[in-house]
Amino acid sequence: MATAPYRETLPASWFYDPEHYRREEQAIWQRDWICVGRAEDWPQSGDFQRLRIGGQQIVVTRAEDGALHAWHNTCRHRGSLLCEADSGRFEQGRVVCPYHAWVYALSGELLRAPRSTQGDGLRLEDFPLYRVALASWRGFVFVNLAEAPATSFEAFLGGEAERVAAWPLEDLRRVHRARQRLACNWKIFWENYLECYHCPAVHPELVRLVPVYRTGFMEYADAGLEPDPARPSAMLRSGAVTWSTDGGTELPWFAGLGTADAERGMTFATLPPTMFLVAHVDYARTVRVMPLGAEETELTVDWYVHRDVVDHPALDIERLTAFARQVVSEDARVCELNQSGIRCGRHRGGVLLEVEDYVYAFEQWVRRRVEHGGR
Repeated sequence: MATAPYRETLPASWFYDPEHYRREEQAIWQRDWICVGRAEDWPQSGDFQRLRIGGQQIVVTRAEDGALHAWHNTCRHRGSLLCEADSGRFEQGRVVCPYHAWVYALSGELLRAPRSTQGDGLRLEDFPLYRVALASWRGFVFVNLAEAPATSFEAFLGGEAERVAAWPLEDLRRVHRARQRLACNWKIFWENYLECYHCPAVHPELVRLVPVYRTGFMEYADAGLEPDPARPSAMLRSGAVTWSTDGGTELPWFAGLGTADAERGMTFATLPPTMFLVAHVDYARTVRVMPLGAEETELTVDWYVHRDVVDHPALDIERLTAFARQVVSEDARVCELNQSGIRCGRHRGGVLLEVEDYVYAFEQWVRRRVEHGGR
């Protein structure tokens, strides 16, 4: 039987060229759904966060009626920046431009333009702030900077939402956050996540916890292997129930998990370009990806437990986070090595093997976005 040829990677320059990075900002980061946090990050009316996405500044705030709104951080008068702080609270439920004092509602409507006269012909209703599409998924908040998003939020979620349907995501509460800046292109981190070809060499403890990872594949079926018939859904080694240094936990398990979900030990929901979620029997974790430049990426890793477990005596943050922090640290090192080496003048691009099928699919997704303007 003929062997399928290897496949070429994206051009190496796509991982460091500033001009290409700007194309990706416009085609992907300004047009796809981006996770910006959890609803509880804006607990009270007037609370706001200023965010930088795809070279743009936006503000997300909670209005008096409890609804979340997002808009570009730009006054409709002459384009001044409206909000200078990264977070805080708008007093009196109003947004006031620091330049000419135009006044907006938290939902974005223009309420007052000082000293404008009838002769100016200015209709307040014609000049709301530039709104940004906002959607929520079981407590997670997403925005899309496109004036008219080409992909509905439901289509963006696709089948990934069903993967974690059994988990009470609405009831999660964050108990720890770790931020890290990596000296690598955002795609290099995603590609690292999408393959385990590197796992035997880079993650000795991870492959001990997840035996199939020793093969370089992420699923038994992909590796051409049969799972343990006594534990057909299990991904973790015998005796382990969650991602921790010893595979154990003293925390209560999430109620309502089916046998297969619990037995599996880890379930992923993957939502590029913005985040992935990993659900375990006792906690959940998200990793959010945000490019800061062609060769710099910020990771935000959040750990969540059920709201009823926040004050549980067995909740040990070090125990909860240590294993994943080790894995992220190991990944960070090789991602930065990848970035440093990919700049070789003779390296125009690489090759992808069968074990890297998910990387190939991701690169084709990126290529389609860039070549078709985000559609």
